[in-house]
Amino acid sequence: MSLFGSLFTGVSALSAQSQSMGMISNNIANVNTTGYKRNEASFSSLVTQAGRSTIYSPGGVRAATEQTVNQQGTPQQTASTTDVAISGSGFFVVQQRPNGGSGEETLYTRAGSFSEDENGYLRNSNGFYLMGWEIGDDGELVDATADVASLTPVSVGFESGRTKQTTQADVVLNLDARQVTTAAGPHFSRSMTVYDSLGAAQQIQMDFTNTATANTWTLNLSDPAGGAITTPAATTDLSLVFGSDGKIDKVATQAANTAVMEFNPVGDPTGNLELSLTGINWANNSDDTQAITIDISGLTQSASDYSVGTINQDGAELGLRTGIAIDTDGNVVASFSNGLTQNLARIPIATFTNPNGLQERSGNVYIQTTDSGAYNLRDAGTAGAGNIATSSLEASNVDLADEFSRMIITQRAYSAGTKIISTTDQMLTELLGLR
Repeated sequence: MSLFGSLFTGVSALSAQSQSMGMISNNIANVNTTGYKRNEASFSSLVTQAGRSTIYSPGGVRAATEQTVNQQGTPQQTASTTDVAISGSGFFVVQQRPNGGSGEETLYTRAGSFSEDENGYLRNSNGFYLMGWEIGDDGELVDATADVASLTPVSVGFESGRTKQTTQADVVLNLDARQVTTAAGPHFSRSMTVYDSLGAAQQIQMDFTNTATANTWTLNLSDPAGGAITTPAATTDLSLVFGSDGKIDKVATQAANTAVMEFNPVGDPTGNLELSLTGINWANNSDDTQAITIDISGLTQSASDYSVGTINQDGAELGLRTGIAIDTDGNVVASFSNGLTQNLARIPIATFTNPNGLQERSGNVYIQTTDSGAYNLRDAGTAGAGNIATSSLEASNVDLADEFSRMIITQRAYSAGTKIISTTDQMLTELLGLR
């Protein structure tokens, strides 16, 4: 019985070493596969009898697959702004179709080679679509819960560009205190370009006139195209009063103050001096009413030539999308030709208690199992989730030197297994030759 048992033991050795060689071969084949995690054989003995016996019955060996999903591959820099790698624990959440609905299987991967497909979705090189929390036009997350059901396929397609209506502006300029007040005004004029809700450029004309009252100027605000501009005091003729230091002291109208200056405990003015334009009806955009706050604390008066320092505003004309990038916080960011940027989605990181318990699928993806434990969705870099490395891809964790070493060991073990079979066969032949 022991001789036949030895044959089966030799066969089990060949089977186990064949499986090991298969894993080694697959590892070597995937040495350049993004985010690939190598597998290795774990051997265990087989026992055919329990307890003590005077007759030994050989058992054998079996091979099991041991995953190394928790072992980090080296991040490698790329030129793509939508390539991402995870430095640390966790996975990107993906699915096979962008519109698969609630029944679509949730998959996990470390392969972050994402790019825009023909429908405007981010898809990796294996054909799986990136999932994330949607961000609304107001910059806030729409439905950021720890459930994968709150995730949607990340879409970066735009049918139109983006604009930004002007809401804030600031003016820094100097008025010439030597201006003769008997001359007809305005004595100094400048226009400011702002943008309406459609991204169209509009003009606000600022006309300054020196008055007979010392250190006092009149500022008139108007739309050169004929639109209406009003302030809380229902007038655009503002009286600017400058102090002895040449800085603006207060703004007044015939009706009431249109701005308030704050003072600290020692009586020095603090904060910004602002004009509130509460109801702007542009002549060439009658359906749009706009409010703009202008900071004029940068106005000065001195015995020097008129000069303009800066005139800034926060609006932008219509801009077309020029690029898509993923930042280190996991935000998918669109940039536009007018200098604006907009966050479209945030990519969560899924972590598992036992990532080596995940079940591998084709395409370098995994599914959750009982052994892996339930997923946890987290922001990158928080609560044990890895950090996102931008313009990077995680290389395979295969070490060729180690694989070739194990290949030689496996080859020798396989040869030893064949020797078991051939030697046992010779012994059986001798046994059958007895007469």
